[in-house]
Amino acid sequence: MNIVEGPAKVTQLIKDCINAERCEGGLLEEVVSFMPSYQFDDEIEEPFIGLFEQETTPVVDGTLSHKIELQTPFEFICIVYDDDDMEQSEIKGKKLACKVAATIARHFKRKVDDETLPIKKIVLDTIYTAGTADVEGKADRAVVTSIRISVNYYVDWMICYKNNLNGD
Repeated sequence: MNIVEGPAKVTQLIKDCINAERCEGGLLEEVVSFMPSYQFDDEIEEPFIGLFEQETTPVVDGTLSHKIELQTPFEFICIVYDDDDMEQSEIKGKKLACKVAATIARHFKRKVDDETLPIKKIVLDTIYTAGTADVEGKADRAVVTSIRISVNYYVDWMICYKNNLNGD
């Protein structure tokens, strides 16, 4: 995988994993809204998962020699409203965040095997309560839970160089 295509392929793979479980009988069946950060509105419909792609960085050093290991963290914002109380909203949000992690684990391996992508590992970085948010059509706020998952993968700078020499 080259540097031109690599990061975009990994991002699409993450989105595909989430969308694969947003069906009847899927782990994320109850999710009403799944949006990348560039699609966010002021008000959201819940249960909600928001995707924020973080900065991609080299794991060790960024030399342009041959292969390099990159890491892209993805932060998922999970929101589930509860009519009874905020504590239940927090519990439901954490449960949804854990379902996101289970979904990534379930589908990522299959996708990587199918597409022969050079993924080294997937890492659960953090899960935490990140505040509260307004929910469309609700008077009270809902608790926001964040889960951050990093994907480490290899790109080959030389593939990009060779393609440019061939006019690709």
